[in-house]
Amino acid sequence: MIRRLFVALSLAGVVVATVVVLTRNGQADDALLALPLANHMAALGTMLAEATLRGIRFVVLAAVMGFPVPLATSTLSQLAGDGGGAVTPGRSGADPCKALILHRRGVRGGHIGALLVGEALAEAVLLPVCAAVLALTLDVPLVALSGPLAWSLVALTVVGFAVRLAPSHDATAPRLLQRFGVHGARWERIVRVAADFREAAGALRHIRALPLALLAFATVGHIAARLLVLPALAGPATVLASPEALVAWPFFLLYGGSLIPAPGGAGLIEAGFVTMVGDHLPAAQVGAFAFWWRFYTFHLPAALGWIVLVLTRRGEGARGGVSGLDKM
Repeated sequence: MIRRLFVALSLAGVVVATVVVLTRNGQADDALLALPLANHMAALGTMLAEATLRGIRFVVLAAVMGFPVPLATSTLSQLAGDGGGAVTPGRSGADPCKALILHRRGVRGGHIGALLVGEALAEAVLLPVCAAVLALTLDVPLVALSGPLAWSLVALTVVGFAVRLAPSHDATAPRLLQRFGVHGARWERIVRVAADFREAAGALRHIRALPLALLAFATVGHIAARLLVLPALAGPATVLASPEALVAWPFFLLYGGSLIPAPGGAGLIEAGFVTMVGDHLPAAQVGAFAFWWRFYTFHLPAALGWIVLVLTRRGEGARGGVSGLDKM
């Protein structure tokens, strides 16, 4: 009950913040129509490219690990992760929702775990590289880079725990788990999943140059696409006037904001956008930019993810019938 109340209050904060930014400079309908259609098309294309690049990263990782994952499945799993992460504390529901889609498409549990660890590792390693490039090429405030660097540190810590906790083939169930009934056949299944995980994840140690280059391209490309949503909305003239602020502060909000325990950021990301970026945008359109940037980086991916999850659930309920996802 307390958890549900916390989630509800956090999402209510997102709604309130959205209304506030929309009405900041007048009527909400004026803010919704303030930006040119071409800018919306550019932002939408950037968002779709970002999700596709994350899907390509899964495809590359799976190929390195020795099992196939189609691009459609991997991209749908990424959108499902956006949907699950949007309504859970600290985006904790993102990986389980990705795993759900992959499981529904026949990927084994240990392989799913290896994919998620490989994805987090690639992101955590290349985020500091991207931050360094920004710091060297643009007059970026170093504080703005603290968000992605903190995310990278947290991700590396989680990956380390995940790898260390995976039991070996001859390990026995810890007493704590035995108290919860995890022993015998249940523990044997966990050990088999862990063996698949170790084998698949171990393949990353011997990754060749071409797959490594493709993995880096997909990861850096998706990071760049996330940062280009606001410039796509703003247009060249506004971006050229203050490129540092329109790239660096969204970098901070996108990655630092994902560490906020409250689902959706409880309105803090919207408030942070107005505070950090507002002075670098046309004053009469700050509310419009805040809303649409959040729409293309949070609301729309989450909504698409929920659609994927619903269609997947309906497909499971069909008991052997053709699922809604298979019709797409």
